[in-house]
Amino acid sequence: MSEKGQVRKSMFSVQNMEELGRLYESDTPVLAYDFKRRMVEGWTPEHSHHRGQLVALTQGLIIVEAGSERWMHPSQRCAWIPPNCKHAARSVGGAAGAMVDLSPEMCRGLPKMPCMFNSSELLFAIVHRMVGWDLRQPLDAAKKHLIATLRDEIRQPERPLLRLTIPREERLARVAEALLDDVADDRTLDAWADVAGMARRTFMRAFSAQAGMSFGRWRQQARLFAALEMLAQRKSVTEVAIAVGYDSVSAFIEMFRTMLGTTPRIYFRGRRSQSRGSYGRRCAPSLTLSRYRQARSKVSCAASSASGKQPSMR
Repeated sequence: MSEKGQVRKSMFSVQNMEELGRLYESDTPVLAYDFKRRMVEGWTPEHSHHRGQLVALTQGLIIVEAGSERWMHPSQRCAWIPPNCKHAARSVGGAAGAMVDLSPEMCRGLPKMPCMFNSSELLFAIVHRMVGWDLRQPLDAAKKHLIATLRDEIRQPERPLLRLTIPREERLARVAEALLDDVADDRTLDAWADVAGMARRTFMRAFSAQAGMSFGRWRQQARLFAALEMLAQRKSVTEVAIAVGYDSVSAFIEMFRTMLGTTPRIYFRGRRSQSRGSYGRRCAPSLTLSRYRQARSKVSCAASSASGKQPSMR
């Protein structure tokens, strides 16, 4: 999408980045650590991880795009990104929380696509406990039991309310891109059908078939995505309602309530109050993501020199 590939400054906080790099490349089943991202703007380049990644978000939003799917993960929810899943991502509102990286072996039988979870309270409690583990110590029976519980919970993703499917057909994708660039665009269904060069009914059927929902519902979902981004940046409900194309604040709030079951003010008030209890443990010095990757690269190169194999650039 627009801005993807733009450089994004991030900050991951752990005590020993080189040690984490070595552990990441090892067969250690679980790595858990806090993270904090500084900036709001910009997409990461498309990439993948050989470990599965569970994100427990306490602040901000994370948007993930994989193939033709776009997911939005709000704070106080846990999100799963499977191993070897090519994706791009961006954060909004100073995203922070904790990550759990699972080894490929631990990812067997887990979801193959990004997803979120209803059982976030239990997952947060498990992640909170894992962040306090000494990563150098072997796993005892209690830790193994906790990992098994974590995997059981990851197997139960919720129905994806905050997901957009981008049509693959070129003409339909052109319409979707135009709407994502300006969700307040209030052109009629007939006008959008003209943009696609299709008759009204043909456009409606084709869009619904590829997007998995009607054009009207898709546009509403796109507006909700944009609204959540702005609200996460603490913009006022009135400002957001106008920016995403609603004529009245009450109509916007009603849409928000219909989609997410509550009002924007209550939705974000609850998340901000809960986010104050962040993990705050494995996060002594602040290092950039590039330094983290450099540490991992050095470890990979050292290991490959010893084994005679080419380094793995992940």
